[in-house]
Formats: sequence, structure tokens, C-alpha cells
Amino acid sequence: MKKSKRKGLPSTAKPPVATTTASSKIPPPRNLTPELCERLRRDLLKACLDVAETHGLTVEGGELNDIDLRHSFGINFRVGIPMENGAIYSLEKAMFDVFAPQFGMKPSDYGQIFTTRGETFRITSINPNRPKYPISVERVADGRGFKFPADNVVMYLRNLGS
Repeated sequence: MKKSKRKGLPSTAKPPVATTTASSKIPPPRNLTPELCERLRRDLLKACLDVAETHGLTVEGGELNDIDLRHSFGINFRVGIPMENGAIYSLEKAMFDVFAPQFGMKPSDYGQIFTTRGETFRITSINPNRPKYPISVERVADGRGFKFPADNVVMYLRNLGS
């Protein structure tokens, strides 16, 4: 059997993305602090806003989540085409506006924050196909999603007002 004289194809693997440049003189921090995370959040949001503006887009979000002060944190931005009021169109918000009255809520309850059992949650959507647990929320601390009964959420929001 003859061996092929053809050499193997070159690897198509991409090199890892450089995280620092050779001209960078700032050493990485030993760990993250809440102040550093907040400063990074502001700087990243500003950079994201600058890039979006050059393309005629707008940015929402920038909340920190999954914070591990030893190593990392998460940050979420939503970039989109602005509506007349400057906000990004959200299908979840539009659905919430339509279905909220059917569950004893107001359209303005979308995005509201409430606390129960020592944890803070933000209302993110409504699903009428889940009549027992129609309200979707996210835990503010880490962004994890949960489902709540509408009556409970209405009660939590009323307790905020009193």
C-alpha cells in the first residue's frame, strides 16, 4: 500500500482572542469589588451606547448579574431600532399591556420590582396559556426566571404602595 505524499490540511482552528494588548500597562485586578463592577458596567454601557448611536440604534439594560467577586460577572444589553418614544420594541411588553387587565394588573406593572421572602424580583412577561402561574419574573440578584400566580404578584405590588 502506498502512502499519500499529500500533507495534512492546515488547521482551521482560530487562535484565542487576545484579552489584553501588548501596550496595556494596567495589570488585571486580583479580584472584583462592587465598586469596580459598577465602574465597568458604566464604561461598558457608554461604549455600547456610542457604537449603537453610530448605527442609529438604541441600547437598554446594562444590569449586572451572576456576580462572582473573585472572578467574573455578567452584564446584559439589548440593542435595537428605537420606537418614537426612544424605547426598543418589546413583544413581551406589548403582550403584557394586552393581558395584564385580565389578571388584575395594570400595563404599568411591567418591569416593576417587588420583594417576597427576602428576595427581589422584576416582572418580565405574562403568559395567558399558564392560568395558574401566568406571571414570569426574574430574580434581580442573578437573572434566574420564575413563574408566579397573578394574585400573589398583585398582592406584592399592593404592599409596595402601602
